[in-house]
Amino acid sequence: MVEMLIELLTHTLQDTILSLPLLFITYLLLERIERKNCFSLSDKLSRLKNFAPLCGALLGLLPQCGFSVIAAGLYVDGVISLGTLTAAFIATSDEAIPVLLAHPDRAYLLVYILITKFLFAALLGYLVDFFVYKRNQQHSVKHDTVCSCHHHDRSVFTDALMRTVKIYSFLFIISFLLTWFIHEIGEQRLSSLLLEQSIFQPLLALFVGFIPNCAASVILAQLFAEGALSFGSLIAGLSVNAGLGFMVLLKAKHNKKDLWLLLIIMFVSALALGTLLHVFL
Repeated sequence: MVEMLIELLTHTLQDTILSLPLLFITYLLLERIERKNCFSLSDKLSRLKNFAPLCGALLGLLPQCGFSVIAAGLYVDGVISLGTLTAAFIATSDEAIPVLLAHPDRAYLLVYILITKFLFAALLGYLVDFFVYKRNQQHSVKHDTVCSCHHHDRSVFTDALMRTVKIYSFLFIISFLLTWFIHEIGEQRLSSLLLEQSIFQPLLALFVGFIPNCAASVILAQLFAEGALSFGSLIAGLSVNAGLGFMVLLKAKHNKKDLWLLLIIMFVSALALGTLLHVFL
């Protein structure tokens, strides 16, 4: 038992150790971008009209949890429409991009993932504004917009290192569990359990994606990197992975109907797109 545990840990370490420098470089760059630009996002977005969903989708592609929180705060303050919020939430992929960058053999697929999510998010955002939400709500109660999901009272290096350690820990644990799981039941049976060829796999990915934690995006990205999750299922799961943004909306004492409407729109549209991609790709 001890020998098997050591073997699994060694195998997991070999599979993940090269991701450490890549993750750190990615987060170091993201920290610089976030600190330079996030405080001006509210002012810039408030001036946008026809291009708001498009910009929401573009900014939502940033691989961190911060913008979904910013978008939720702006929506609660009545600065952006439900369509723009939807576009930002759909485009958000949380930690999936850094995790996939740590797998060079799958990193090239990021281009297809980002293009698919951007087009899907922008289109859905405009449709929501046109058919569902034709006006921006203005609320009497204002809230402070949160710039990111972590504090800026530390150095860029420290925050990047902490985020790297946090995500690598998730990555290592998930990789270890997957390695152990595969070792115990075998690859053939694993494919069956994960419904690899089943039309229901995107639905399973959706439920994982709705988990309000960055671990959900790490799980989805790692399963995709391991070949256990299809492209369509990954898109479905990541399209609803706005986690912390949903928490901001839940804390608001109003807009509960809009929150449920947003959840339904995201669920149905992500399931439809994910299933189509899963079947035809």
